[in-house]
Amino acid sequence: MERLKEEGELDLAEIVSLPRIAREVVDIESLDDVNVRLHATYHHPYVVVRGELDTVVHYVCARCLAEFARPLSAPFHERYTTDEHKAEDEVRFVGDEMVDVTPELEQAIFLAIDNRPLCKETCQGLCPVCGRDRNVEACGCDVRPIDPRLEALKGLLSDHGSE
Repeated sequence: MERLKEEGELDLAEIVSLPRIAREVVDIESLDDVNVRLHATYHHPYVVVRGELDTVVHYVCARCLAEFARPLSAPFHERYTTDEHKAEDEVRFVGDEMVDVTPELEQAIFLAIDNRPLCKETCQGLCPVCGRDRNVEACGCDVRPIDPRLEALKGLLSDHGSE
């Protein structure tokens, strides 16, 4: 923080590991190390940090459960203050200590990841009857929805003729 106060601006480039993201998001198998490029500016009592995050996310497809990787870029913009009276919802108090941006880096990634990741837009998913991956092989199962009110009548229809 002292160097930032002296120079007024500071550029940072680091590669960080954020394993909590893969632990907390079901559709993420893993996350490569994150390339973080930040530019911090100090204007008493505020520190403005802007930058970009780049990584590769290893997802699990929400339809077919196949693993696939997709690059992810996310913008980063946060404000901090060294005056506790200036702190508010969007401005975090840091005092004169080193600023740990890890929670905000994780938040930026959480906001940028796919909510329902698909390996491809045309993914057909798994057959709800037999479980086969319909992207690989068609199974021929009858997957027509049955009105739950008529479910009991399904047993009355027989493929073996009348009884």
